Amino acid sequence: MKLDKLDIKTTEVLDWNGVNLFHFQGSACSQKLRIFLNYKNIDWISHEINLIKGEQFSKWYLGINPRGLVPTLVHNGDVHIESNDIMTYLDQEFPNTKLFPPNLIDEIQKDLEFEDSLHFDLRRLTFRYLVPHILGKKDLKKINFKESHEGTIQGEDDAHKEKEISFWKNHYDHGITDNEIIESGNKFKDVYTKFDNILENQNYLKGDDFTIVDLAWYVSTKRLYAAGVPIDKYKNVKKWFDELDKDSIFKKEANPIFPLKITRILLKIYNKFKGKYLTDLVDF
Repeated sequence: MKLDKLDIKTTEVLDWNGVNLFHFQGSACSQKLRIFLNYKNIDWISHEINLIKGEQFSKWYLGINPRGLVPTLVHNGDVHIESNDIMTYLDQEFPNTKLFPPNLIDEIQKDLEFEDSLHFDLRRLTFRYLVPHILGKKDLKKINFKESHEGTIQGEDDAHKEKEISFWKNHYDHGITDNEIIESGNKFKDVYTKFDNILENQNYLKGDDFTIVDLAWYVSTKRLYAAGVPIDKYKNVKKWFDELDKDSIFKKEANPIFPLKITRILLKIYNKFKGKYLTDLVDF
């Protein structure tokens, strides 16, 4: 999604040249886009936004992306938001190693819309099982600042804003509840049951050639596997995932930094002790 010039209040980026990416190491959507750029050998300039410190809610960054999300692309002064839209755009601008086959473009767009519809479900499992609440919850002052920020998307009030604010306020007050985990976990159970059947007789999710759908679901699967989804149970999915996970381009961008590895281990021990691990709540 390309923003209108009037949406952009941090106007200095309008003069930037090249492929500039605002991202965060631990963001699944950022990981997806970094893998995409490196896989296609696109030179890009890194601008990290620290989500733990709440830098995405700063006036400066909200002036680039009014949603306060990463990633954001600035390409020769044009600003694009939403990872799947960014990849669609870049695949057209840099047609080498196309990941959006023209004959499958409509089908792939529907697949990516479905994957994106599960973003809050992925976020729930992330903030319950991979990121301690004390690190994951956002400063209320920054949440309130974002709520009061009058940014626009293509000249219109952002229809996504209320849902984002509601998530962060609820997470601040209550964390992620068991019922939310059960609801989201069952969605992914259905996804992987379907994928396991699809991969019975083909190498990738759209056939025998790797596409953007595989890239998107690799990143989500890496995250969900770490959160406790028993991917081993789905033998065809596990085989597909293991093959992709051998690629250094994929592993480099999707692996957590060392301190987060430690917190994940401690959270796993805590949730298992409490009988609140994902497989305790969801019958995969």
